[in-house]
Amino acid sequence: MLPNELLLNICQYFSARELYRALYPLNYRFRSIVDSMPSLHLTMTNNECHTPVWLAYPRVFKLSIEQVKHIDFRQFSSIRSLKWISPSDAQMRQIHSSIYLFHLCQLSIYNMPNTTATAYLHQCIFSNGFPHLRKCILDHVNTKFLWAQSPSLRAVSIGNLNDSLVFERILLSCPNLTRLDFRVIRRIVTSSSLTHQHINLKRLYLMGNISLQSVDIILACLPCLVYLNVKWTVREHLITYFQHLSNTFNVYLPYLHRFDCEFLYNGHYEDLIKIKSTLEQLHPCFTHHLQITKLSYGRVRIYTT
Repeated sequence: MLPNELLLNICQYFSARELYRALYPLNYRFRSIVDSMPSLHLTMTNNECHTPVWLAYPRVFKLSIEQVKHIDFRQFSSIRSLKWISPSDAQMRQIHSSIYLFHLCQLSIYNMPNTTATAYLHQCIFSNGFPHLRKCILDHVNTKFLWAQSPSLRAVSIGNLNDSLVFERILLSCPNLTRLDFRVIRRIVTSSSLTHQHINLKRLYLMGNISLQSVDIILACLPCLVYLNVKWTVREHLITYFQHLSNTFNVYLPYLHRFDCEFLYNGHYEDLIKIKSTLEQLHPCFTHHLQITKLSYGRVRIYTT
């Protein structure tokens, strides 16, 4: 018979639903083991029965919700991580008004309605409404209301940044941010009046439709950046493009240690292979990292390894 300590270690790999459906009904020993587990993870969907899983609610540490019509956060007193897919407008109001989410450390929300309730939630997130929040993932951000500061936030990811004001707002409201990810669907014009320099941001991930001018303005705000990861289509001549990046890195990013990229480019593969060594000599972060792969329809993929 396996000792309780070993069973506890094994049980950590199962969700609360699996534990309470499979092990809890077996006998008193398994019920005691399951009841003694302090940090459980649970996924809730609208078409599932929650009996007897509700017994685990007070000890759920990580909660994922997908299209659940009704939920009472008073039952979840230990939540530290919340992932919510497709919340309703009323549920958005419930999130930022619930005192039971006060200790959240990680919050991820996808498919949010673009409403006033969402704007209020974003104001709450970036104004220290969750004073222990360290990581936040959102598919978009609404800047309708003024923000204060959220000093606990260390990592922010935005799935669709469609307003340059959002970038500036995030830098101002998150003074201790160390990582920022965002994707631009529609090309934006970044204000050249950006003057705030964020000295704690070390890792930046950019994806989407961003002009070189906007890249310059963004990087000028991040003098202590050590890692940069970018992914988009390059339309300029490749040598000219990499020369521009090299100059930008030299001027604005003295501490840059690693640059990763994935560029799509319309050009002849054979011609790019010939200039690969030239590109690698433009900046130390390009050296020995660039790879070139031939794609269909005259496209080429330039990426780092």
